[in-house]
Amino acid sequence: LGAANPWDVACTADGKTLCVALAGTHQVAVIDRAGLHERLEQAAQGRRVTDVTASAEDVPNDLAFLVGLRKRMDLTGNGPRGLAVIGRTVYAAEYFSDTLGVADLDSKVYRNARSIALGPKHEPTAERQGEMFFHDARLCFQMWQSCSSCHPADGRADGLNWDLLNDGLGNPKNTKSMLLAHQTPPAMVSGVRPDAEAAVRSGIKHIQFAVRPEEDAQAIDAYLQALRPVPSPHLVDGKLSPAAQRGEKVFETAGCAHCHPAPLYTNLKKYDVGLGTGREAGMEFDTPTLVEVWRTAPYLHDGRAVTIEEVLTTFNKDDKHGKTSELTNEEVADLTAYILSL
Repeated sequence: LGAANPWDVACTADGKTLCVALAGTHQVAVIDRAGLHERLEQAAQGRRVTDVTASAEDVPNDLAFLVGLRKRMDLTGNGPRGLAVIGRTVYAAEYFSDTLGVADLDSKVYRNARSIALGPKHEPTAERQGEMFFHDARLCFQMWQSCSSCHPADGRADGLNWDLLNDGLGNPKNTKSMLLAHQTPPAMVSGVRPDAEAAVRSGIKHIQFAVRPEEDAQAIDAYLQALRPVPSPHLVDGKLSPAAQRGEKVFETAGCAHCHPAPLYTNLKKYDVGLGTGREAGMEFDTPTLVEVWRTAPYLHDGRAVTIEEVLTTFNKDDKHGKTSELTNEEVADLTAYILSL
């Protein structure tokens, strides 16, 4: 079974045991620390440790590496995050149930944990229920992942490329933030889903390999629709810096606003901006919102651009992505400052 969304690690005072909060599966993994380090040292020396692992490079792909060294303890609360260990007792902050989980590390009973309520119990709103589903790997076949595995920090992006089956194989795409997803169709980088509602349901079926009641998908919709932008750290006292103010004018004159008009900073259309490669050459990609673009690096559909400056210069030689080739270095810097302020 998967161990989705490891959140925190704590070690016993004697250094013998590691505890890992598995936020997605609502468990604590208890690991023999000395045994783990012994196996890692053997692998680093090139000695065969398991049928799969004969070197350090093999460890990340060896699902059986921890066999005999780890046990998993089910908690009674929902969403363990922070951990603390006192003696041989582990305490887990169970985020969604607003409880404190308590478990005996030496217990031979598989389910020995209990939860202490930290306040009165409240009936969750649709948004809160959707947030729970979004972070719950029990919705996924074999509990390998939750929605938040790729969209952490309230539905944002993990900064990685993933090769999903919805647009073929061998063409990984950069993870999109879920912020404003329901207001900015189509969904997915290549626009293969007509809207976020379709993407949520297809994700449950084809990425988590699960069949869930429609009410679960509706709750996730409610959660995503409730997300709000975080003010950019590039703002100065909540306002555009002088450079960003100049960049706002460049944003208009360079044609950026044509495809990225306020307030969503996308016109909801797809374009070929000359960035497709291989069998995707000439392919049109969805125009993403620029809201919170300061926190979604790397950029472009395949994450090839590390910075906004690279989007505007290195990967826009033919001016298919705004007329930037004749901008001065100062204008590029100002334009970047504005975009990062959105």
